[in-house]
Amino acid sequence: MVSFEVYVHRNVEDILDKKSLLHEIRIILRDIGRIEHEEIKAEFSNKGWALEQRIFPEALWAWDAYKDKVAVSVELSLIDAVHRDFLRAILAHKRGSLHALVYITSTFKEPKYHNVKRDIEIFNEILPVPILLVGLT
Repeated sequence: MVSFEVYVHRNVEDILDKKSLLHEIRIILRDIGRIEHEEIKAEFSNKGWALEQRIFPEALWAWDAYKDKVAVSVELSLIDAVHRDFLRAILAHKRGSLHALVYITSTFKEPKYHNVKRDIEIFNEILPVPILLVGLT
């Protein structure tokens, strides 16, 4: 069983609650046994989330999980992926296909939760996407 920390950006919990997804996400996070990319995705799949959902027709980019205009990105190894994911989320949000992003990382390897939280705070004025940042421990 893993534990987790959460950071809320732009009232994301209100959006997730209105979509009846906040409680579901908390159950998924509670049920994660190991901090492994495929296991985390499997937990979302078990709750009916689409896996590897294409973001834009003109590129091969995909969300790890997607449901009701809420995307999940699991990043447990690439620090450089964070800003790329933010750019993709901004564009998807602007195009109307993304209402919120659940960004899952860990507290002990890059990209570390506290570094991603810092970056969200730094980019606050240009990051309109509501984000639920989750740091698994």
